Amino acid sequence: MWATRTTSSSISIAACALLALVLALAGCAAGGSSDEPSGSSGPVAETNSSQGEAETAEVGERGASYVVARIEGEPDWDEVPQVDIDHQQWTDPVEISAHAQLCYGDDAFHVRMWAEEADVRAEHPESDLLAPTYEDSCLELFLMPVPGDGRYMNFEINPNCAICVQVGEAREGRTTLVRPDDPYDAVATRTEDGWEVTYEIPFSLIETVYPDFVAEPGLELRGNFYKCGNLTSERHYLSWSPVDSETPNFHAPWSFGTLTLG
Repeated sequence: MWATRTTSSSISIAACALLALVLALAGCAAGGSSDEPSGSSGPVAETNSSQGEAETAEVGERGASYVVARIEGEPDWDEVPQVDIDHQQWTDPVEISAHAQLCYGDDAFHVRMWAEEADVRAEHPESDLLAPTYEDSCLELFLMPVPGDGRYMNFEINPNCAICVQVGEAREGRTTLVRPDDPYDAVATRTEDGWEVTYEIPFSLIETVYPDFVAEPGLELRGNFYKCGNLTSERHYLSWSPVDSETPNFHAPWSFGTLTLG
């Protein structure tokens, strides 16, 4: 009941060897939406990282906010502020927590996400290019790269580095994007209390879908960080910016937070 498949138009972008399948696969939480008051879950916790200078994530009319650090070379994660993915909705509370860091350089976004999760589910292999990663322990970034363009991308990854990437304007009718050359350079690691993953989102990949995208300081993007696991021992849905929906639904751009490029 958590995944639907419909037919959508294919995308062919030879310049980046991008194969878009004629497939729409619902993301982590497939469900309806409602008009609950925005921010009803209360304020988002501080992004106080023991690894770097604290940043504050605030909830207001536009959801949570985060400054995406500009870096030179490879990320020094000790210097990149984190956000806490700590809003639990729709299910009984679970003893799972998750966090994220996002920064950017000349050519790509760099993402690090991790979870404290005792019972990690990782059934889908990295080789499965159409894996329903949301069934496993899953960490997700939803990103609307161009202001004024209603489409957003979802990047959903499990502990085996199986990754699902889609684009569309809503939960229904999304197009799954498959890159046979694997541009994400994803690395997943099991930790003492859970797991973590790092990966890249090349600007060249974003530009194949959004030709007008330019990463420059001051640009305000919209997005959200999520943690879920539909078939884990304890089904759970966690978000950074709280989601205004009565039923499980991560495809909620109206509840995205603001990601400002520093």
